[in-house]
Amino acid sequence: MNLKVKIITGFREDQQYTIDAEESHKAYRLFLNPDERTVFNSGLALIGSSIKGIEPDYHGTMGWNKTHKLDSDDWNDIRGKKIDNKLRDILLLARQVAQDEPKEKMSLPLSKIRPLLNKV
Repeated sequence: MNLKVKIITGFREDQQYTIDAEESHKAYRLFLNPDERTVFNSGLALIGSSIKGIEPDYHGTMGWNKTHKLDSDDWNDIRGKKIDNKLRDILLLARQVAQDEPKEKMSLPLSKIRPLLNKV
């Protein structure tokens, strides 16, 4: 399953952007460094000061329409597939990478950085 993360830049629906979880560390890097800029693989270009929030994108991950309202059956499906746990773990890892790793590693996918974290 292709995990997705939502970057929120405002209060309107058109100010929420979906990226692959593999790039979530880039979003956290921008959030923590408001003067930095990056371009995501989708072509989305952002400056850090624009980011208001970063959160799991359950709709994108599950392939549901953005206008679909999540109900208890949907949450049971999400929890049953452990999507909530996987996305939480990815966001924690992404934050750690953004805080602790040098800027040069931000161009790598998160899955390529993970094995390098505990090596000296």
